[in-house]
Formats: sequence, C-alpha cells, structure tokens
Amino acid sequence: MKPLILFDVNGTLIKRDSRTDLPYEYAVNELLSIENGLEGVNTSARSDVDVLMEILEKRGLEYSDELWKKFMIQYIKQLEAYKETDVWRENSTAIEFVTRLANAGYPLALITGELSIGAEYKLKKLGIWQYFSTGGFGEDGLKRFEIADMAVANAEEHFQCKFNKIFLIGDTVLDIKTARYIGARVISIATGSNSKEELAEYNPDYLINEFNEISIDMLV
Repeated sequence: MKPLILFDVNGTLIKRDSRTDLPYEYAVNELLSIENGLEGVNTSARSDVDVLMEILEKRGLEYSDELWKKFMIQYIKQLEAYKETDVWRENSTAIEFVTRLANAGYPLALITGELSIGAEYKLKKLGIWQYFSTGGFGEDGLKRFEIADMAVANAEEHFQCKFNKIFLIGDTVLDIKTARYIGARVISIATGSNSKEELAEYNPDYLINEFNEISIDMLV
C-alpha cells in the first residue's frame, strides 16, 4: 500500500507573499468596514476561523455564526473576483510533483487552515484541484491538530483503508509538530513562513528547497 501524502496549501503548493491573502483580507475589510484588516495578524498555519476570531477580538467584537455567514458571502465574492488573476501562483515545482504522484497512484489529501472553498479556488487556478479528493480544512477544526485528525479520518474514509505510513509536506514549524502529532514523516519545504534554519531546528525527516528534490523512492 502506498503511503498517504498530505499537503499544506499556502507556502507549500501556493507561493506565499503579500498577495496570497488578499481575498481574505478584502472580505474582512468589507465585513467590518475597515482597511488593512490583517495588519498585525499572523495567518500562517492557522484556520481561517481562528484568524477571524482574532481580528474581531482586536476590535472588541464577538464571533457569531451570523457574522461568519456574512463573512463567507464577502469571501466568496472576493475569491470570484481574483480567480483569473495571478494572486495564486505555483510554489516551487508543485504542479509537476503533484501530477507525478497522482499518476503513480499515490493517495493525496490536503491539510490546511484554509477553508475548502478557498483551497478549491486556489488549486483550480493551478490545475491540480482534481488530485485532492479529500483532506482536513479550516472548517474542520479551530486549531491545527484538530484539522490534522480530520484530515486523516477523512482520507481513511475516502480511500477505505487505514494508512500504515503518512507523509506530511509543509512549510512551517507547526507542520512539523503536526506531523509528529499524527505519527507522520515530514518533508519541510523552505519556501514559506519559516526559514530553512528555523525548520532544521525541529529535525524534519527531509528538508528541501524545491519539490524536484523529492524522489518517489523517498516516499516508501
């Protein structure tokens, strides 16, 4: 049985820079009638719900389901507005790597704080959404470990098997901690929020700069 390969989205499959979160930020701005809604807020490796809660708390507002529904209306509008732009771009050699794994029959899934609707828009832009039929997303848990539990459970249900081996590919220290939490091997790619030196301190199984450094032989 081939191992399950879990991918983070932002900073891993999608290049992370100042534009990556623009649709989310503009949705927040519209919701709260403010500017620079993400200023001073670290969005890396966090669920979209958790990020909104922090933004609301900073402004003395309380999170509610009704407010979340209003945010989602704005967010989907922004995703639509940006879907033909270059805001979401391939990170490293992600497209070729994911396609190669899919063609080789590896079960693939996502593990991300991104809402599934956001992940869909971003990965459709890259042309690889069809390879990810399941995963754990921002609506599946407030914190990363909760999302990780759901990612594994959803993948095992979808593929109808228990995975003896799992690889997690991500760009942050929290991805390494999450991999250890679910008993996975971890491939850290130094293209996101944490530097290569910071990632190395947590002893990932592999530490790379580009996806083309990973051979199929490593994923056994």
